[in-house]
Amino acid sequence: MTASTETICVVCGQTAEESTSALCGECDRPFHLNHRNDVDGKDCGEVWVDDQFLALRFACFNCVRGEAAPSGQPEPPVGKQH
Repeated sequence: MTASTETICVVCGQTAEESTSALCGECDRPFHLNHRNDVDGKDCGEVWVDDQFLALRFACFNCVRGEAAPSGQPEPPVGKQH
């Protein structure tokens, strides 16, 4: 039996179950995401189809709004190689 780890939503700070959460494609942190339209649930982010890659993209509201990470640390600058 494996020990379950508690997942905390990066947006609201509340516990999020694995079945009702997703990982942000920008900050790689979990957030609440209701996977079904026929069941009430909490959404702390968005999911959409990327037109270029025809794949689902996930992002928490912090990244969608362009807000800083909860730690308050700014993202490091991108090097010249990028």
